[in-house]
Amino acid sequence: MTATFRLVTLSPELQVTDAKGETLMQVKQKLLTLREDTTVFADAEKTRPLYRMKADRVMGFRAVHRITRLRDEQVIGAVRAVGLRSLWSARYDVTDAQDREVLTIREENPWIKVIDGLIDEIPVIGWIAGMFINPSYLMLNTAGETVFRIRKRRSLVERRFILEPVTPPDPALDPDLVVLALIETVLLERERG
Repeated sequence: MTATFRLVTLSPELQVTDAKGETLMQVKQKLLTLREDTTVFADAEKTRPLYRMKADRVMGFRAVHRITRLRDEQVIGAVRAVGLRSLWSARYDVTDAQDREVLTIREENPWIKVIDGLIDEIPVIGWIAGMFINPSYLMLNTAGETVFRIRKRRSLVERRFILEPVTPPDPALDPDLVVLALIETVLLERERG
């Protein structure tokens, strides 16, 4: 599964495709809002809304992004930024509809962020080097085992993130929640690398 974020757009948009390149979801983040508000559509034309992901506060280390299925207005889960540790290493907890933690997403190598921050300050070179600084994130289950890896791929005009399975996920885990957690992570971390 691939999530592609185009760099040259007025408002942040993301397209999620399967291995065959077929669109699974089209994501559009509202522009000029105080709290992040994102709608996930079933089609590229953005005519069939499926989910809404909205932050519970303007900004902060512990912002919770609730994921609501629009068909029946049911919360299916949330992605929560984890405290001050996110200054060094990005970490998010993914919870289900009952607010139980089901996954943790964490940066695989925090030094990538440090290198990116230093190089990014150099005019022109920072922009070119951004193609080669590719952060990755691990999705861990409650036992601490890596279930998925999210990797950024090199690209000049877009940011492309790949969701790679590492071990078979728990069958009880909602696959839509996994994909939506990937989407939220990409939207929150898109400026890195």
